[in-house]
Parts: sequence; structure tokens; C-alpha cells
Amino acid sequence: MTGKKNILSFPDSLNIKLSGIDTLRLHDHGQAIFVHLSFDEKINSIENSFLIKQILKKGVLDFQLTDFMFNKAKGFHGPFKSSLLKFTDYKKIDKPIFFDSVFQIIHKDRKDTPLITNDRSNTFMEKIELMTKKETSFFILKKEFSKEPKKFEHEWTHALTEYYEFLLLNNSSNNIFSLLLAYD
Repeated sequence: MTGKKNILSFPDSLNIKLSGIDTLRLHDHGQAIFVHLSFDEKINSIENSFLIKQILKKGVLDFQLTDFMFNKAKGFHGPFKSSLLKFTDYKKIDKPIFFDSVFQIIHKDRKDTPLITNDRSNTFMEKIELMTKKETSFFILKKEFSKEPKKFEHEWTHALTEYYEFLLLNNSSNNIFSLLLAYD
């Protein structure tokens, strides 16, 4: 039998571009970091797990992070060693849970930490709403770091008291945004 077969093909790797990094100071002890990734390929035809695996494999989100510093650094992913992260550490959540989680994080009472102002909160939430207007998949990094000094994955982790990371896969605009929230 000779006939054409429809074969799904996936790229061996993706051409991932770091398109921008933007920061927003939430208050004296917290900041939000927005990392924008773009692709030559159409991501709406690629499985989300494959996209996340490629982002981790290529190290495009490798960086050192404290509340006051954000530097690209191969082998480090915020407070974690890159080699210890897996795509299964990112859990898919729906849009209402994403917005509720972010709102609770930025409005949480913290000892010796000022609350975020209404103006700053509104600016922050408006920015997130712009990134998620169209067809977006939401993921949260479900990995915690130890608070005991001897168990830190690397030396600057002790400067952080809280760290949250979300991936926003915006299929309609062919972009991925990583939202990082860091508190010292």
C-alpha cells in the first residue's frame, strides 16, 4: 500500500530568544520581574511540556536572583540549581487560580515589610492582564527552597525569604512570559 502519511513533526530544538526583562519594585522588600521569551516557531502547535523542557534545557531562565539583583548565570535558576529543575516541577493552573495566587502573594502580610500600595498593585495587575488577554496557559513552579542555611542550593539564596515563579504561555502572541516574585 502506498499512500501519504500525516506525520506530526516537532522541532529538535526551539529558537528561543530572550526578548526583554522588566522589573517592578513592589515595595522595599519585594520586586516583580517579567522575563519575555519569543520564538520563531509557532508555539500553539507545540506541546506545553516540550516548550518547558526546551526552556530549561537551553537555560534561558538561568539567573542569579536576590531582591536587589538579577543577573544571567548559567547553572542557576533563581534560588535553585538549574540541574535540579524538571519540567514536571511546573504545574498547570487555570486563569482564576493564577490571578488569585498572584493577588494573595503581593497582598500577604509579612513581618517588618510594608504592604504594597494600591497604585503599585494596580499597575502590577494591569501589566499582567495585558500579557494574558488572549489564549494563555498558566504554570506555577512548585518547588520550595530550604530556609536552613546549610541546605541552601547556592550562596545568595539566603537573601530571599520568598520566591514565586509563573510561566505564561501566550499562544496567540507566540510569546512566553516568566513572572518572578522575590522577597528578601
